Amino acid sequence: MQEYPLIDQEEMIQPPSSGRKKTVLAVVAVLLVVVLAVVSALLVKQYVISSFIVDGISMYPTLDGGNGAQSDSNPTNGEVLFLNRLAKIERGDIVVFTPNWGLNNDEGEAKTLVKRVIAVGGDYIRMEQNKVYLNGELLEEDYINSDAYYGDNAIEYDIPDGYVFCMGDNRNHSTDCRIYGPVSLDTVIGKCFLIKGIDGKLRKP
Repeated sequence: MQEYPLIDQEEMIQPPSSGRKKTVLAVVAVLLVVVLAVVSALLVKQYVISSFIVDGISMYPTLDGGNGAQSDSNPTNGEVLFLNRLAKIERGDIVVFTPNWGLNNDEGEAKTLVKRVIAVGGDYIRMEQNKVYLNGELLEEDYINSDAYYGDNAIEYDIPDGYVFCMGDNRNHSTDCRIYGPVSLDTVIGKCFLIKGIDGKLRKP
């Protein structure tokens, strides 16, 4: 009768070496980190950070609309604004919003605008000739382009809660809240926190 060698049962069920386990765990950990990083970046891009290209003259010289800085037509290579979609909006902020003003782009969609926040909910604003008064105090505005003229008749608004009053820095060439009234915070896409100039350099607003 032929004899067969005995097989050690412990050899049959011997687990992988500890070194192999560590390698597998390391690979899994790296993959998890990569997946989490990608998901986090996508979520931030979708819900927190967005961008906007300046394409007009209403915020000149604070923001350069490229070809659009010389004319409201042929807007192309303007500066890029990076927006925080979750930031609290305060006076002096540069914001991007899409108001329901009946202003449409070439595709017939509501036009998205960039302006500066002058007043927030609870404020009272009054404008006449080339002066702006916020809550009764003369507002110093070193960012506007030349002297703005608001007409012989005073323009005044009480800003409701949940609304902001915005104007372009290039006052004499800006369609803004002076005409249409305060805008709802629900229409604000985000607050500018970083600007990429036409020369590619980054700066704060």
